Amino acid sequence: MLARAGLALVLVAAVSVAVHSQEMLAAEGWAALQRGDAEKAASVFRDALDRSPMNPTLHYGAAFAAYRLGRYDPAIYSLKKALEFDPQFFQASVLLGQVAYERGDLALAIRSLERALQIRPGEQSVKAQLERWRGESSVHAGLEERTTARFTVMFEGIAQKTMGDRVSRVLESAYQRVGGVLNSYPTEALTVILYTEQQFQAVTRAPAWAGGQFDGRIRLAVRGAMSSPAALDRLVIHEFVHAAIASIAPRNIPAWVHEGLATNLESSDRTFGPRVLATRSQRIRLEDLEGGFDRFDSSLAGIAYAESAIASQLLQERLGPNLGVFLQMLGTGHTVDQALSTFDIRPEVFQAEWRKRIGMR
Repeated sequence: MLARAGLALVLVAAVSVAVHSQEMLAAEGWAALQRGDAEKAASVFRDALDRSPMNPTLHYGAAFAAYRLGRYDPAIYSLKKALEFDPQFFQASVLLGQVAYERGDLALAIRSLERALQIRPGEQSVKAQLERWRGESSVHAGLEERTTARFTVMFEGIAQKTMGDRVSRVLESAYQRVGGVLNSYPTEALTVILYTEQQFQAVTRAPAWAGGQFDGRIRLAVRGAMSSPAALDRLVIHEFVHAAIASIAPRNIPAWVHEGLATNLESSDRTFGPRVLATRSQRIRLEDLEGGFDRFDSSLAGIAYAESAIASQLLQERLGPNLGVFLQMLGTGHTVDQALSTFDIRPEVFQAEWRKRIGMR
């Protein structure tokens, strides 16, 4: 399951109508972000900072563009510069917290929101997020770690050590297999956290039907995992696929692509989608599967995953070794139809075949 960002971030920039070149460039940068062109925005803010390197708003804009592009380290650097030049910059503190959290630096995320609340003590949404992150930090403080070059697996002492060892082995195997399918291998070390059911729900607030989540880290509810090692393996691989896709395209991937590929690649079984849909009469339009599935109850979630698996299998069949390039195109702002057309796949034919396979009239 792919998680969405925790804080609702708002683009805030006071753009003057004055004729100063850096202010006009800032306006152009924000306009580029609003239309989804983060690359253009990054270029605009970079040029503006050459002219005005101590302007905190320009550093904030550069950070937001970097964040939209999934470039966390440059975003953090720019936000720290914004706060250096304007220590009371509330939005910069909040965004720094979000970026740090997604980057895996929970300590910096907490410090950033604490700073934001010193600036605006009454911001209830920030208070609520800070409390959730403090709770997560408290849970993690009691966990042990098993670290390799590619993965850090966190688990609760002796009771979960066997699971932790198994998860590490599965991840190393999945790294090669999934990377081969996507023609891309994650370069950043990945953190994987094993939780009890209660811990998982407290930290993720995921639907009751969810057993895993990826939000920059892989989070797994172990439940009775060792009584069904194969189920644990599938869950681990499913969430790793989300991580691998995010390393190719941190933004703009429809949920049906993310979840469908994760479902297909978690095992070699291709009967899941047809089996589920054979027992259900309801169908969901593909355009209604672009957002996250956490809004669905367990019944609708089953249909959503089944339909997505079939759609993504069709993508794999049609795209073959171009699947990774297709994901890159989506990540840079192309629609699914535009990306398919690039590979001489007619979107209407793709949709018709998908509807046929799921039994939708």
